[in-house]
Amino acid sequence: MSEVESTDGRVLADRYRLGEVLGKGGMGTVWRAVDETLGRTVAVKELRFPGNVDEDEKQRLVTRTLREAKATARIRNTGAITVFDVVKEDDRPWIVMELVEGRSLSDAIREDGPLTPKRAAEVGLVILDVLKAAHNAGILHRDVKPSNVLLADRGSEPEGRGAGRVVLSDFGIAQIDGDPSVTSTGMLVGAPSYISPERARGQKPGPPADLWSLGALLFASVEGRPPYDKGSAIATLTAVMTEPVGPMTNAGPLAEAIKGLLVKDPAQRLDHDGAYALLSTVAHAPERPVAPPTSDARTVVLKVDPQPTPTDAPPATRAAAADQARLRDALRSVRKAAAAKMPAKPAASAAAPEPGAPVPPPAPPRASLTDVVPRRTMVIVAAAIVIALLGTVIGIALANSGGGDGGNGSAAKPGAKTSASTSASASASASGGSQDSKGGGTDDGKSPSTPSGSASAPTTPATSAPAGFYPFHDTEGFSIALPNGWKRVGDNGYGSGSKFRGSDGRELLVDVTHSPGPSALGAWQHDSKTKGPGIPGYQQIAVVKADYRSYDAADWEYKRDSGGTQVHILSRGFVTDAHHGYAIVFTTPADAWTSDSNTKALATFFATFKPAK
Repeated sequence: MSEVESTDGRVLADRYRLGEVLGKGGMGTVWRAVDETLGRTVAVKELRFPGNVDEDEKQRLVTRTLREAKATARIRNTGAITVFDVVKEDDRPWIVMELVEGRSLSDAIREDGPLTPKRAAEVGLVILDVLKAAHNAGILHRDVKPSNVLLADRGSEPEGRGAGRVVLSDFGIAQIDGDPSVTSTGMLVGAPSYISPERARGQKPGPPADLWSLGALLFASVEGRPPYDKGSAIATLTAVMTEPVGPMTNAGPLAEAIKGLLVKDPAQRLDHDGAYALLSTVAHAPERPVAPPTSDARTVVLKVDPQPTPTDAPPATRAAAADQARLRDALRSVRKAAAAKMPAKPAASAAAPEPGAPVPPPAPPRASLTDVVPRRTMVIVAAAIVIALLGTVIGIALANSGGGDGGNGSAAKPGAKTSASTSASASASASGGSQDSKGGGTDDGKSPSTPSGSASAPTTPATSAPAGFYPFHDTEGFSIALPNGWKRVGDNGYGSGSKFRGSDGRELLVDVTHSPGPSALGAWQHDSKTKGPGIPGYQQIAVVKADYRSYDAADWEYKRDSGGTQVHILSRGFVTDAHHGYAIVFTTPADAWTSDSNTKALATFFATFKPAK
């Protein structure tokens, strides 16, 4: 905790009285504050310098913070945060902005599950509108991802702002036309899962790069995971550049817009107008009425004409046909607009056709890369790309404290929380809230099979790492001891938490939420029933209360298939205070679950974990 954070009620510029901490990131803290001059609640973002930085680096961070305020203030859109003031205290800038009460989109996805295509399209339209306003002002966001989208609580917004308002935040790494870059040479900043292919290749980005990130965000909104997540920055960026987007099982009518935004060639990617047409079609589609159940248990067989005419088709069929027609019309408009923008290409050898001559059919679509290049060659190419990326990825490692999507080590992290007390990204599955830690029992009547000695920990965290382990201090504020050789390889896929991996394949995820739920056990029981059946090879072992210090805690233990092998997973969720809930998720090969090394690892994780203050 910094000296500033320990000072309750501090007043900035004789006007802004600081209250509770809303969120923390690698380079900043966001406070709830009261503007005593106007009598309103605001959010104040404080720039914090990490340890051991020189004066040049401090100046770069100050410039970056001022650029965030400048970029945000230039955007006139209700979907962007409003900046009220910038004050200077302790030789650092403090940004004063509106407070949006709510949670991030990444929180909503984890806590409530993926969005429906219609809701995702509604969110996408707001973000698209903000991006268009930013691009018209010469600003690229460069960090569009679920943790940087805020969903306001209904009833918390001032009159006229709209219930359920959607806000795009965190312009901390925005690029502004006319301003010199404040990013270190060769450094690639942002979340690898949401970085466009052209940025991954080191090319100068334009507005299409933000639209690609919007497509990745929409994919994550409906599928519950980003389109590219290979566990490490290098592997993820390589996939972004070389691999096609994976299958979408939940996107439905939104799939066409997502595919159009995730086209790797920025020149062929959907533009603002094209994306607007497709998203509007999905967002404005009428809700499907649910047919009432029959009054008895008899089976009713309906004979349906396989090709009903518009006049004799059932109402639901006609509505579906109308939706499909509107979608086709939108697609046709997008393709015509794209064709109109394409420059004319000279014929290779044939002369132009005479007037009235038959028009030759359009050229077939280009084959995928793997259709024209052998897969073995692709592997060689990918390896070359990885080597070329190493210099760039070093920048990611520096910016993200060891990897991931930039949510934990980037100066932009606090922006996801600047205007919401609950907008820090985390897993609700890790959360609880009740202080009643008594009771127990498993959800399926089985006893947990946790290795001996690992089910509990001392009532206070251990003060040092044991032999064979080293302390890791995360920018989210927590710390934990890890086995020597283990490295941070990413986050939870939504921009928060930290994932670690050892050379033996074992993994640890420490997830965090700033909006704990009412019960850790209840959260695991809900997830085990709703999400468990969808996990490949899922075999539940136990869902049980855990005796862990004084926290409301619970364990969810199960086995699953992973890459042809079976792994054993223990997820311990618990709450440390009103704004911090965690999950310590340990994954190991199933046949090694009861080994001495696993027993020691789990005992050390639980004993040395220290939450943020």
